[in-house]
Amino acid sequence: MIDSFIVHPTVRQRLREGPLRSVVDRIAQALHAHGYSAVTIRTYLRNSAHFGQWLTHHNLPLAAVTNATVDQYLSHCGRLPSGRLPKAVRGLRQLVTLLREYGLVPEQQPTTTLTECDRWLLRYEHYLRSVQGAAASTRETYLRIARRLLTYCFPTAQVDWAAVTAQQVATFVHHEVAPRVGFGRREPAVAVRAALRFVVFSGDRAPGLEGAVPMPRQWLHAALPPQLTRAEVEHVLRSTQGTTPAAIRNHAILLLLARLGVRAREVAQLRLDDIQWHSSQLVIRPGKAHQERCLPLSQEVGDALVSYLTMTRPASASRSVFLRLKPPFRPFVRSCGIGRLVRRALERARVLPRTHMGAHLFRHTAASLMVQQGATFKEVADVLGHRSLQTTGLYAKLDLANLTAVALPWTGGAQ
Repeated sequence: MIDSFIVHPTVRQRLREGPLRSVVDRIAQALHAHGYSAVTIRTYLRNSAHFGQWLTHHNLPLAAVTNATVDQYLSHCGRLPSGRLPKAVRGLRQLVTLLREYGLVPEQQPTTTLTECDRWLLRYEHYLRSVQGAAASTRETYLRIARRLLTYCFPTAQVDWAAVTAQQVATFVHHEVAPRVGFGRREPAVAVRAALRFVVFSGDRAPGLEGAVPMPRQWLHAALPPQLTRAEVEHVLRSTQGTTPAAIRNHAILLLLARLGVRAREVAQLRLDDIQWHSSQLVIRPGKAHQERCLPLSQEVGDALVSYLTMTRPASASRSVFLRLKPPFRPFVRSCGIGRLVRRALERARVLPRTHMGAHLFRHTAASLMVQQGATFKEVADVLGHRSLQTTGLYAKLDLANLTAVALPWTGGAQ
């Protein structure tokens, strides 16, 4: 297999006689199956030969390779003046991963021991998932803030909730809230209150400390949700059209966000089985609202998905619809990848809203356009997946035509 990529006989000999000789063909085949180009495979194989020579020089068998061994080799190769690793070490991490899959290199066991704070966070994560049934995004947010709370209250990593004072809790929340604006100001307080309720649930402290959490004042529906105009949405969609793999994939993603109002996480988690071609529906699996919903698959969105799936999507065993464009073609793990894609599209189209640049901007816009076109709040809530109509009521303020009809005349004169 390596003969298809390595032409130089000396490099071939190094690979055939080095410590990787028994698996070098399997490595080349695996890289090819993952979609790596011939140039990249050739580079990785050459670097594997160099790594094998280094192992032989230090009398190290493959079975003795650990993460520390890899770090030692990287230190030996040095870095470029820019601080980046040289080309000679590219693919080393992928090589070690493949060797572990083949059983030639032992699995790396974690060398760090869990602190008391780490163990507490593991119990809290299990509580959020199994007892509270919190969505993945909620668990991620709560655990991130809980970790900072533990660091603030227990600098020595020794958890002692009985020693935590109400002033400590209030001060921590004030520090977390200070740099935030808008609806995000309530997030730290809600997360800290949830963590303290788990403390009470675990029996580590009597009830009452959660009452010390200051809740920032947030007037309900005080601000308009950030949105784009219809013309801006169409301009962004036109700017993402193209024939490159990135353009075809990104256009399909933006159409899902703009036409159906789905969340970024829902796009990232969309699977091939969720596209019901025969009934022209898109199944959105339970997520934040813990309920499944079916959305109509329009001709425009369907055509974009067909173009992506038939022309651009890399060959992969993954059932996720959208994959990254670089080998080994993994799916989007988190919604932040979709958010970065949206921000780049807005910047390229020179559509720069003042307050919000994320994927949720299209969700707000889709809901606002539905309300302005006469859709009922129940219909909008069903599309967006809201459990409460009160959440959907935020968009009532954007139906300017109907609001003008019921507005009372101002008696204070011209302003």
